[in-house]
Amino acid sequence: MMPIETPDNWLRHHPLSDGEQLFTLFSSASAAKPLKAWQLSHGTQAPSPIWGDTPYAQWAEAMPYVVRVDAGSGFLDWVASTEARDWGWLFVATATQEALVEQFRSLTKVLLPTGDEVFFRFWDGRYVLPILASDEVDAAELLPLVGRCLINGQAQGIGGRATHTTRPSPWWQVPPSLLARLGAQDPTTHINNLITWLSEDRPDLFEAFPEVVLRRKVARFVAGGAASGDTKQALADYLGQECDRSGCNP
Repeated sequence: MMPIETPDNWLRHHPLSDGEQLFTLFSSASAAKPLKAWQLSHGTQAPSPIWGDTPYAQWAEAMPYVVRVDAGSGFLDWVASTEARDWGWLFVATATQEALVEQFRSLTKVLLPTGDEVFFRFWDGRYVLPILASDEVDAAELLPLVGRCLINGQAQGIGGRATHTTRPSPWWQVPPSLLARLGAQDPTTHINNLITWLSEDRPDLFEAFPEVVLRRKVARFVAGGAASGDTKQALADYLGQECDRSGCNP
């Protein structure tokens, strides 16, 4: 495993050049509460909600933000000390904060090889770092405004030099082999996407079980070998059978 770099060491080894600025991307979905940590650090910039002015603008509990970080900010001390790995990450760019909002907003959803659209946890370093480090992904195409980043103590070169992007979501298609490998490593994203599909397309099944019970049943379904391909109808059939057995009314 690569040695862990603190933000201070990373910036010392890779100092900002003319025109470059340090930013952070984080999400309220993390139990580490990075938004609160930012507020307590008295940052001079206001975080921009990436899903503002979208159908997801009210999702405060999962809202991702981007904001410029001043050198010497107390937030960098929080980044160095937190044990959370899903809070977000630091990056360097020459683009404006507004342009960066547009870049990350374009990654709200991505396309699976089946053509299905799924939400992409672009702020979560546990998922993003393996993607950016993969030979199957052109990191500068995925994040054209990002020059380099620090994710969970790992420095990652991106090479993006653009200052704006106008691509609507979804535009990026996940390579099949990458999807299979990520699913084998951690099925959480697949489980989350199936639960999201149930809430949107099969509310009868989504509401038939308590949230904790539903997640456990979907996780059991995925663990049974249905973690790839078009599994939605199979999941619906499985949950229907579970309802019949337990006497719920989908």
